Amino acid sequence: MCERVNQSTDLEVGLWATSFSEGFGTVSWTTFVPDLTALEAATDKLQVDDGYLQATDDGAALSVGGADDALFEVVHGEPDPSADPQYVTAVRAVCASGGIANGMVLGVELAQRAEAITGLSTMFVRNLTGAYAGVGWLTGYPSIEALEAAQAALAADPGWVEMIDARAPGAYTDDAAMTQQTIYRKLA
Repeated sequence: MCERVNQSTDLEVGLWATSFSEGFGTVSWTTFVPDLTALEAATDKLQVDDGYLQATDDGAALSVGGADDALFEVVHGEPDPSADPQYVTAVRAVCASGGIANGMVLGVELAQRAEAITGLSTMFVRNLTGAYAGVGWLTGYPSIEALEAAQAALAADPGWVEMIDARAPGAYTDDAAMTQQTIYRKLA
């Protein structure tokens, strides 16, 4: 599917599998687009590409359930085209009622703080689809060892935990089902 989409459109699509996380083995295709017009143009090309449509039908026979889409807007950070992450962590949360402005400001600050602690770029994104007021933090790692070292650095930094404990209440919902971390491993 990646090859077909990359050949037919101007998109550069990657394939990822959920790893060491809930939903283990779930595959995801990802890409970055400069705007929704570019995404619409690529989608329109694919909808008339017989090879893509056949590959979609063939793939459906290999999967359970249907496909889902998600669309995010980058608020802080940007993709690094020179990076080749092998793993990505995605932390997702939902801003609390009455806490969207606070959640957005704190989200950027948390991304910046994570970058300072780990030395790795962390993007802060907001949902354009899915849970209203949903937000997330995406960090790429060159290896599983780098992921482990970054997680250890965050856990060992008392200022990190104190910042979350002091400022997250009221900014993000307390519902644990709405605040999740997932690890993705690059397949292609």
